[in-house]
Amino acid sequence: MRLEVKSLGGDMEEGTRTTGNFFRVWMDVKAAFTGNNRATILDSCEFGEDKALETFESVLENREKLGPNHITLLQKQQAALRADHDKVRAFRAAAKD
Repeated sequence: MRLEVKSLGGDMEEGTRTTGNFFRVWMDVKAAFTGNNRATILDSCEFGEDKALETFESVLENREKLGPNHITLLQKQQAALRADHDKVRAFRAAAKD
């Protein structure tokens, strides 16, 4: 991925963005108040996955600066993320039963 970003003239972000750090702290606080309720934690995980999928969709909708190889790479990553999202959703549904 690093090479792909560089080939487009971009720079990779190092570390975790502030929003990612905030989300992790929020998850910790939420877990503390819900007694580590599995369904509640999985709800938050699914929310995070939804936001990541929205980002992929936005990038792929505005792909005029991307080459075919980049589009294919992003679509593969999006498909893998969607599969993980669906697993989290299934775990969440099972936890609520």
